[in-house]
Amino acid sequence: MPDLNIRLKAGGDETKTAQIFNQIASAILAGKFNAGDAITSERALAEQLGVSRNIVRNAYRRLEEAGLVETAGTAARRVRVRRGARRATGGAHVESGDRAASRGAAKTGGRGARRG
Repeated sequence: MPDLNIRLKAGGDETKTAQIFNQIASAILAGKFNAGDAITSERALAEQLGVSRNIVRNAYRRLEEAGLVETAGTAARRVRVRRGARRATGGAHVESGDRAASRGAAKTGGRGARRG
């Protein structure tokens, strides 16, 4: 499991959820993760960053909606195959892709495509 190395900035313009989302999405798009790599659990990342699990959970849900990660099993999340990931996030600029992912989620009732 690659190290996420996330740094949260207090008092910034972005929420903690957005900071986590943007840093993980940027790392995935930069190729620091391979398809199928597990990402840190919600609990472990929340403890590491000193934030609530809900903040991490929301960031991870946004990553799923953007097509960058997928749930594997009951709790594990893995990096998705990169095919279509750039399109889902609008390329290198993660924030604009995040908005695009939100619009896509609105079209699907707020949830990404379910994998079963």
